[in-house]
Amino acid sequence: MNGQQDDFQKESPFVTPTQPRPKNGNGNGERENGALRVVMLLISLVSLGIALVSGAVLAFQVLIGTNESKYDDIFYKIMAVGLAYLVGWIVALIGIRLYHNLVLPIFINVYAWITLSGIAILYIAIMRKLYQHGYSNTSFIKYAIIMAAMLIAFIGLHLLIEDHKLTFFAIPLLIINLIHLYLIVYHYIFGTVKEYSYLIGDALFFIGMSAVSVLMLMHLGILSGFRKTIDNLFDKNGNGAKANS
Repeated sequence: MNGQQDDFQKESPFVTPTQPRPKNGNGNGERENGALRVVMLLISLVSLGIALVSGAVLAFQVLIGTNESKYDDIFYKIMAVGLAYLVGWIVALIGIRLYHNLVLPIFINVYAWITLSGIAILYIAIMRKLYQHGYSNTSFIKYAIIMAAMLIAFIGLHLLIEDHKLTFFAIPLLIINLIHLYLIVYHYIFGTVKEYSYLIGDALFFIGMSAVSVLMLMHLGILSGFRKTIDNLFDKNGNGAKANS
């Protein structure tokens, strides 16, 4: 009898065996990755924001500058702004491609539109300088350098976002290109111009900006090589991380 009772107690359906709770080993890793995404988001946005604001201030200084020797250090100032931009760009690239931050591309797209707005405003301000003939050869070179730096910054933001197209971004620039063309024709045909040598500056700036706008509109894949390099870099890192995990 005692043996049967022992067997009954062992096989009783009311006794549930205690099982160890499964340990969630990925919980700490997910929290750490989430915190890291937030930190990288803040670093990239602050660094890029500082770079964009500093670039706008530098462009304003060049446009209103009357003393030619005052802004001979423009390259050093661009290097300082570029350093902040580079830090923000690298952190944003790692956050988007390696840690798959889904919020950061939204802010980068907003920054791209802000940068495009700055390019449009700068273009209009330079058009005004060209129309008034109130510039020297040195000033014209500085205008071109500032515009090129802003275009490079805009293209850099474009490269951060996967499957990001520049077609729609080209429309505002094309409209300003047409306005510039019409002003050139009106100014040198119907206006009272005494020095036609300034037409060279107008033509060079118009051709350069028109070429950039058309290339953006046509989407010929000129930047595909840079994108493939970035993709290959992070694909290798991703495969290596999976192999080690």
